[in-house]
Amino acid sequence: MSNFKDSPHFKIHDDYYTPKSAWVNIQDFIKVRGYKTIFEPFMLNSNEQSKVYLEELGFNVIGNKNIDFLDKTTWTEDMKNKKYDIIVSNPPFQKIISYPRRTESLKYNCIEQLIKNDKPFIILLNSTNIFSKWFQYLVKDINQHIKFIYPTQKINYDKYEKGGVDKIKLEKNNASFNSVYVCYKVLDNNEWL
Repeated sequence: MSNFKDSPHFKIHDDYYTPKSAWVNIQDFIKVRGYKTIFEPFMLNSNEQSKVYLEELGFNVIGNKNIDFLDKTTWTEDMKNKKYDIIVSNPPFQKIISYPRRTESLKYNCIEQLIKNDKPFIILLNSTNIFSKWFQYLVKDINQHIKFIYPTQKINYDKYEKGGVDKIKLEKNNASFNSVYVCYKVLDNNEWL
């Protein structure tokens, strides 16, 4: 199988956003536990579409595109005082170069901060991440609290022009990877959608 990322003709595009269907998939897992207020921490410089979708599903959502989750000086009082029930988000999909260099990765640092924050969360990740050494290292001390929701089909992400303003209509919208919901202190068992 070809690796198009190594091709000089393949342009990497980073402005992909989580579709509403991905949040619809898990809304019952959130509601059945009585979670009403969500912190969406990974919207920095985004179009805040995930917040809009989660609010459309009936949740109170805190977070905005000016908040840097890794810089607590940008947090609001509600965030600092943990005035939310659960974190629901899709952290940056940035590739982690290697296990020794994992701490250079935005994705690694975001997930590490989520764990240190010690509030229930559901995040979307490329499913291959859960088999990686860096992920195993991150969850080794909390493994009993980590569960997964496995979608039975791929999640196709919305593609936008740079800055997330104009959505790009795709003829064929097939992600090249499978996604998985990683849950912390939310589920007793792994679940399938």
